[in-house]
Amino acid sequence: MNKVFIDSDILIDYSKGYSQELDKFIKDQEKGNIQLYINPVVITEFFTDKNLRNLKKFEIAIEFISIFNQVDITKNIGMLAGKLLRENQTSYLGDALVAATCINHDFLLVTGNTKHFKNIGELKFAQPTGVVKILKKISGKT
Repeated sequence: MNKVFIDSDILIDYSKGYSQELDKFIKDQEKGNIQLYINPVVITEFFTDKNLRNLKKFEIAIEFISIFNQVDITKNIGMLAGKLLRENQTSYLGDALVAATCINHDFLLVTGNTKHFKNIGELKFAQPTGVVKILKKISGKT
């Protein structure tokens, strides 16, 4: 089963109606073709939206993130994130923790911010439109 990690920018764009590409991933998860994951960094970034001061919108956001499997940040992930920052493979703590989570769990990272992750050689990542091609390569179905 393909394990796909969804970055916060994808969640935010989807929740604001800017992009509906996440729909196909959610449908694929419902069919049992993939598993979708997020971590506390993504949850934190998603919940910074000032619109979530509205209780109804906040409750909808909680229901929305329940679609995703949540993976915790462990000591090993923290150590790997530190290495990525120390070696200047990424500049932001949040991105380092996301990348380390994906590397540690062998997730494909789906992000619109590929420039934030381009220097991390061990990381598999793609923009939403390129995911199908990457998943086929990973599973050996070219």
